[in-house]
Amino acid sequence: MKKLRALIAMLATALVFGGAITILGSPAGAEGSNSALVMSIAEVNLQGPVISDVTVTLKNTSNAAMTDVSVVITGPINWTLYPETQSLSAPLAAGASATVTAEIHVPNNPSGSVTRNFTAAATYAGGDGVKTSFAQRNQFTGPVPASLAELFDNVGTTTVGTTAQGDYDGGKNSFSREKLALKGYTPGAKITAAGTEFTWPSAEPGKPDNVTGSGQTFKFEGQGSKIAFLGSGVHNGAVGEATVHYTDGSSSKGTFGFPNWGFQEVTAHGASLAVEVMGRNTPAGFANEEFPYRMFTNTIAIDASKTVSMVTLPNNANLHVFAIAFVPAVEGETLPAPTAPATTVPATSAPATTDPSVAPSTEPTTEPTTDPATEPVTTKDPVAPPTTGTASTSAAMSATATTGAAVATTHPGGSGSASPTAPEASGGDDDLAMTGSSAAPLIGMGGLLLVGGLVLMVSRRRQRSNHS
Repeated sequence: MKKLRALIAMLATALVFGGAITILGSPAGAEGSNSALVMSIAEVNLQGPVISDVTVTLKNTSNAAMTDVSVVITGPINWTLYPETQSLSAPLAAGASATVTAEIHVPNNPSGSVTRNFTAAATYAGGDGVKTSFAQRNQFTGPVPASLAELFDNVGTTTVGTTAQGDYDGGKNSFSREKLALKGYTPGAKITAAGTEFTWPSAEPGKPDNVTGSGQTFKFEGQGSKIAFLGSGVHNGAVGEATVHYTDGSSSKGTFGFPNWGFQEVTAHGASLAVEVMGRNTPAGFANEEFPYRMFTNTIAIDASKTVSMVTLPNNANLHVFAIAFVPAVEGETLPAPTAPATTVPATSAPATTDPSVAPSTEPTTEPTTDPATEPVTTKDPVAPPTTGTASTSAAMSATATTGAAVATTHPGGSGSASPTAPEASGGDDDLAMTGSSAAPLIGMGGLLLVGGLVLMVSRRRQRSNHS
């Protein structure tokens, strides 16, 4: 009987500790994220047709030699590259560097600007024990606009005499230049906001003075801790992901957005209010002076140790950008790291690589008419309070729908009606999933403990029976 009890106790202890180890283990997919094998891809000659070299430099920054180093190189899809996989003939000593080179056939130059992507994925043994490393290089071929101003495609500000040319929101409405001038927003003026200094567009009245986001890339060279954008949104959902390209061929991403120019909270999407004027220009002239129309600033983090070469705007036509600027690094400031493009490190084969492309733009909703009396628009998106449990979630969603119907008000600056935001359901296994484990070990532990308890109970009953 004592042996049986001891066995059950051992099983329970092993399962408890085994489950704890599984839960506390390293997250899935973490391998290779901090490799001591540092790789870089040299600039590739893209002036085709030509056969160019793709040269990858590898450096072992660990304190031990790396063996069995193998590198898989990929280029744009359908481009012939040979050899794709190469292995170092000797171990890579601590602190040592080596290069591998592949040849790639570059086709004729494209008529427009195109991004070309090159990757290098390495596997190795020894060294720091991480086992994998990854590097990429993004290069542009074809003409790239020299500045944001070359991309201006929208007339967002007008004077009293040029209102007919304005169409900021798709309804022929625009900011009043006269009103903006009273706040210091004059052609070519320096605007201080977001910890930096913007240059207000110097476009003539009635001419394009801002960019609608559609994934355009333009040259923007310099350094800083962040990149700041000045503008505002039209319609709903004026938010998207921008890509920052560095001179070393690497890139990072950041998401930013602007509230609607005529409604929404001024801090929506993490933005900050830059300027507010009362009234706007309409096809019939200046109107709606009882309502505010605003512009905002927002920023994305960049790598302060690198030099930016180009920026790709989000692919969302609801975003309007008037100006862009670098935010200088502040001593002692802690910034969130810029987001690198998602990558997958293959173990034995080369990944399929395609030229980067941006997602389709969001289709704008229909802008209300310019008659203030007939333009009911939601002032802001109602957000349901966080809830837990199925019953409470349903009740909260019902209450939110009722609230959403009640907060509508008349505002000529809005467009479309905001939908109530459903509460985000909390998953029971989210915490386990985030650590790379599942609930299976705990369920198994519970089952075995239950079986053990039943066996112990039966044994005790037999013992009592024998005693009787």
